[in-house]
Amino acid sequence: MKIAVTGANGYIGRNVVKELLNHGHEVVSLIFEGETPHKYLSGSTVVYADIFAMSDSMIEKSFSGCSTLCHLAWQAGFNHQDPSHIQNVVKHFNFVDSVVKSGVNNIAVAGTMHEVGYHVGPIDENTPCTPLNPYGIAKNFLRQSLFCHSKQHEYNLQWLRFYYITGDDKYSNSIFSKILNAVEEGKKTFPLNSGEMLYDFIDIKCLSEQIRENLESGKAGIVNCSSGVPTSLRTAVESFIKDNGLDIKPEYNVFPSRPYDSMAIWGKK
Repeated sequence: MKIAVTGANGYIGRNVVKELLNHGHEVVSLIFEGETPHKYLSGSTVVYADIFAMSDSMIEKSFSGCSTLCHLAWQAGFNHQDPSHIQNVVKHFNFVDSVVKSGVNNIAVAGTMHEVGYHVGPIDENTPCTPLNPYGIAKNFLRQSLFCHSKQHEYNLQWLRFYYITGDDKYSNSIFSKILNAVEEGKKTFPLNSGEMLYDFIDIKCLSEQIRENLESGKAGIVNCSSGVPTSLRTAVESFIKDNGLDIKPEYNVFPSRPYDSMAIWGKK
């Protein structure tokens, strides 16, 4: 398959590109002008572009021969309150619309557990969504609008719902990367909330495999890209510190839980 990946230089994107290349797929990697392609992109065709400003002719040229778009690009994904989520969501819709019009019939888009909002228990494709922050609201809007669009324009749409991603932690902006940064700064404690919430943690390599498998399957609908196993934040953090031999201790109950932080939430497999 020839697959185009947006956000290819990002934390998730570069690992997905590597996974696709390792399994014999032809990959077009879209990254921003001026960026240095990550080493994992070696072997792919790198296209430098602002996806929100691509002309129809540039889209046709860049996506020529592609059967699939894996749309991972998203600004400020780790800052759930950033105003760019709401400001850019229609731009994401318009971009996908242009790619579909260029002839790409299989579209896979990155979703998030945050589009569900406060929920206790497993999440499946039928779980009601009442998002509580701009990130979740924007993703939820994009999902709803694209599924409506896919029915009107008769293309295959996969909504890949992501959870808490671990691995490659130095570059992830996750809580684990923040712990590593604190260690580098010489700090001996790391502040947390209660740590009792149960989350779905998935390693970036496993996530990349699941994304590849879903792209290859061509199955439409909402898909959980997750471990399916609820694990407490406390367990995950303490295991990470122990496994990496870090000289730092978690300090619990420093921060209150956010209103949209569920006490137990994971992807149903």
